Amino acid sequence: MSKKTLVVCFGPLGRLLNAFCASARLRAALPSEHLVLLTDPSLVGLASRSPWFDDIISADLNAADTNFSRLAKVIKQSKYDKIIDLDRSKQTASLFAAFGLFAPKFASNAPRAKWTFSGKPDHPIEEDDRLLDMMGIAKVEADLSLGPELDWLLRHSGKTPSLQPGYFRLEGEYILLNLGRPDPENGWPAAAFQTLAGYILGMDKMLAITGTIEAREMARPLLRNYPQIRDLCARVDAFQLANLGAKAKGVVGLPDGILHLCAVGSRRCISLHGSAVDAKRNAIRAAGAMTLISDPIEDLSADDVVKAMKMFGAL
Repeated sequence: MSKKTLVVCFGPLGRLLNAFCASARLRAALPSEHLVLLTDPSLVGLASRSPWFDDIISADLNAADTNFSRLAKVIKQSKYDKIIDLDRSKQTASLFAAFGLFAPKFASNAPRAKWTFSGKPDHPIEEDDRLLDMMGIAKVEADLSLGPELDWLLRHSGKTPSLQPGYFRLEGEYILLNLGRPDPENGWPAAAFQTLAGYILGMDKMLAITGTIEAREMARPLLRNYPQIRDLCARVDAFQLANLGAKAKGVVGLPDGILHLCAVGSRRCISLHGSAVDAKRNAIRAAGAMTLISDPIEDLSADDVVKAMKMFGAL
């Protein structure tokens, strides 16, 4: 019987995408092991299409009735040979505490872990890589600066109408602008988004905005002032985002899982950051990605972004 390994990553979306670097390394180094991913229910659809796991299970750690002891018991009954915590969060620390004295072998930063993550905070991809080093997982030839291999998101792009720009009434050259999640402390001002949208549309480019459902509030004044903008916030799936990004003239915006999906096949992705530390921790890892940093982010003007987009060939 093959060994069983449980990989734990509850997200959010961007964290799961970055965790796919470690997942690919595990699959290459342990080809005969049964790899299972434990993730959030909202991420099962995406994860189940990835090429690295034999099975996907889910649990909602944010649910009011979450019982860590019950979940730990279910995991124990599955008799995993090892558990690899790619979340390394307070929630997963609580989950591993629920295993009690006879916990399975796990890699984490939680107390009593067999393999404990150590080192200065870094991009999650590097942190995951160091954790696998500590476990003795064989290295693979991969350029971590290019992020995870996500070409599988683009495989059916030529055969599915809903993956084409025309499905969203996008014609000719267009830009994807990611609003991100509204954040009073780390977000880019709404006025800056307004100015940038005006610049893009004034250069005869079509513009589509992306973001979470929480971004819909930020999108309203944009759509009111520029009704020609295509509103894709919380209206498209991961495969549509990846394919739209691959065909866009450029993608730009705040760094999150949505921007990461847009960057999968894009040759020009610009993520906006409020500090060098934020860029180090959260930068989009993709072949065509660059970061634009201003500390604080409020000082980053739409003019600065337009200049960067022109230099990068995104306008």
